[in-house]
Parts: sequence; structure tokens; C-alpha cells
Amino acid sequence: MALAAAVAGRGCNRDSDGPTEAVRAFLEASASGDRDAALEMLGPKTRAQLEEAARRATKLVGGEGRYEARDVLQLHNTGPDAVSIVNMGRDGDQASISLTDSLGRKTTIITVLIDGRWRLELVDL
Repeated sequence: MALAAAVAGRGCNRDSDGPTEAVRAFLEASASGDRDAALEMLGPKTRAQLEEAARRATKLVGGEGRYEARDVLQLHNTGPDAVSIVNMGRDGDQASISLTDSLGRKTTIITVLIDGRWRLELVDL
């Protein structure tokens, strides 16, 4: 499972809030290659996708090899840096974050509030 290259740098934003801070923390974990920290920051839908991919990988290799979600999470620590992280709006426990990288490419990241913490839902992994 590969994360978009746009989610592979450090971002900066003058306006700090929970959802943008969650994205910033994820980008930092990704840049440092910290799979456990990055996995902890993901929402339930994204984690379910990773767990399903891990089950498929385990089935494919057979034998005693077992994969977990962290094993199929691929973090990119190279590529264009995020230069802008902007909260585009919140609707209840969900917020849309716009991330623009140094090449001008924009990505929208959905964040969800779960048990008081903002998590990232990375669709179409």
C-alpha cells in the first residue's frame, strides 16, 4: 500500500487546529519512517484497508509468514515537501484538509475525530 507522494514531506501552516496538526504529525512520522506512529494516526477505514491487505499478503505467502497492517504501510520520506496545510472546513466529527506540495499539486485529506483525537482517512490506498 503506497501513500501518495504528496503526503511525504513537512508542512507548515500559520493556522493551527486539531485536524491540521494531525496531518502535520502524520507527515512528520512519514518523513521519519515511523510506521507505528503513522499507523496510530490513521482512521478506522484506512486501518481496515491496511488490515485487509495484510490478510491478503499473508494468504499469498502461505507458510508461517504473517503480515500486519504496519507491514503493508509504505511511508514515503522523499519527494516534494508539503508547503501548505489548510483546514477547508469541518462538519461535525470530520474535517477536510487541503495539502499543497512544493510542485503545486493539491491533495485533499479527510480527518475524523475519534475518542478526542483527529485521525486521517487516506482513501484509495
